[in-house]
Amino acid sequence: MLKSLLTGLLLTAGILTLRAGEFPGELSRFNALLDRSWKKHKVTPAPVIGDGAFYRRLSLRVLGKLPEAAALKKFMADRSPGKRAALIDTFLDSPEFAQVMAMRYADMFRIKSEFPINLWPNAVQCYHRYFYLLTLEDRSWRKTAEELLVSNGSNFRVPAANFFRANADRTPRGLAAGTALALMNFRTDSMSKENQKLFEAFFSRIRFKSTKEWKEEIVYNDPAGVILQCRTPDGKRFTVNTAEKDPRRVFADYLCDEDNPILYRAYVNRAWYWMTGTGLANPVDDMALVRGYWAKLWNAPRPNDPADEEIMEFLTDYFKRNNCSTKSLYRLILNSRAWQADWRCKGDLARHEKYLAVFPVRRLESEIINDALSALTGSYDRFVSVIPEPFTFIPPGSSAVSLADGSMSTGTLDKFGRSPRDSGKISERNNNSTGAQRLHLMNSGVLFNRITRLPGMVFRGRMNWNQQLDLAYLTILSRYPSPEERLAARRYYDKLHPKVRWKFFQELFWALINTSEFSYHH
Repeated sequence: MLKSLLTGLLLTAGILTLRAGEFPGELSRFNALLDRSWKKHKVTPAPVIGDGAFYRRLSLRVLGKLPEAAALKKFMADRSPGKRAALIDTFLDSPEFAQVMAMRYADMFRIKSEFPINLWPNAVQCYHRYFYLLTLEDRSWRKTAEELLVSNGSNFRVPAANFFRANADRTPRGLAAGTALALMNFRTDSMSKENQKLFEAFFSRIRFKSTKEWKEEIVYNDPAGVILQCRTPDGKRFTVNTAEKDPRRVFADYLCDEDNPILYRAYVNRAWYWMTGTGLANPVDDMALVRGYWAKLWNAPRPNDPADEEIMEFLTDYFKRNNCSTKSLYRLILNSRAWQADWRCKGDLARHEKYLAVFPVRRLESEIINDALSALTGSYDRFVSVIPEPFTFIPPGSSAVSLADGSMSTGTLDKFGRSPRDSGKISERNNNSTGAQRLHLMNSGVLFNRITRLPGMVFRGRMNWNQQLDLAYLTILSRYPSPEERLAARRYYDKLHPKVRWKFFQELFWALINTSEFSYHH
């Protein structure tokens, strides 16, 4: 009775959201675990962010776009206690979230039509759609991993068959390395040569053959009977008669076993990275030395242990118990105290980041910056591929986030560090700020010409100067101007000659776009 009453109160307060398969109180337990970790490591967590900052952060991370000023104002004026949880649910169920996640999976699984992957546009569209539907329909990650590992057939018609096809190196060594990186967050070069050979044996019977369709390939398992000696990275050995069983199936059964945490920990670490910009353990996709990851196989120093093993174990267990629902995992992360923490803290910032006590400040991904500028100005880039194949002419007004093909890019996307999708490593995407990026935002004549149209697009109807200033800040930075900013803006405006005051808001929009506040997750 008491437990039911407590659950009801938490739901009313917006602290919990109940969905099929989720357990009441999971979020409370996770927040309590975070609190214990902060006390144990003697860090004071940053305060919870305000509604405006929450909406902006959620919109950029989940939808890949800036919030609209009208929706933001409505959310900030709403006094409903459960509005944050409700907004999270709405965003997670949206096609935009599926599009953003498809972009992240495309980096991870090397979706690219040209060199060195050479999937070609038909397979690119097929494979990209597969990951879009994975999120939109909330398919089980366990079942997805199994499907990727064992699928046969045309890479134009069987999306999962591209898992092995989308490797620059399609020898057993290359296929083993690609599998370990994508599904296990593991680099095979950390293994001995002998153990590498035994691991590669799982993938030694994969074959590819062409069809009469240009560039189409069939992925299949060689049915000829041989006896293989195989070994997983954590030391488990298998003898496989390939006449009786596909060695990929043997590996899939091992990796997707509920008692084997490797697949689930690897995804949880990536999920945390995608939502925050940093992993629970870092480097995110090189977890060979993480404590417990390989069942204590490794005796070497562990420089990249998770900040708190209990937190990773809790999330891994939660993920498995909820049938490997990725939306369920993201829902827990986004509702958590750690994700909704401010980006400012008292004390050592690096230490606070390590123990998840502050939200990491990271630059927006290249596609999101590109789309934000396009949506603001109403002027979208054109994306065209040089390959004479279907799907190479993208409809006008398409977003960069929605691009399936890693071969399609622009100078702006390249300048802001878009992943080339050659290896599948997270490090391929460069989110560091550079002088070239700053010069582009400050000096690009094309961009400034687009920005000059902003006041006419944003200001509609009768508005006084203060209302216009508020709307400018809400549109670009998702907040109202501070009293100091309002005073400085007014002083500058009053100093302008009356004949040129019409330029004030053009210059203000340009100045706000050039702030770090605009181009960073925070």
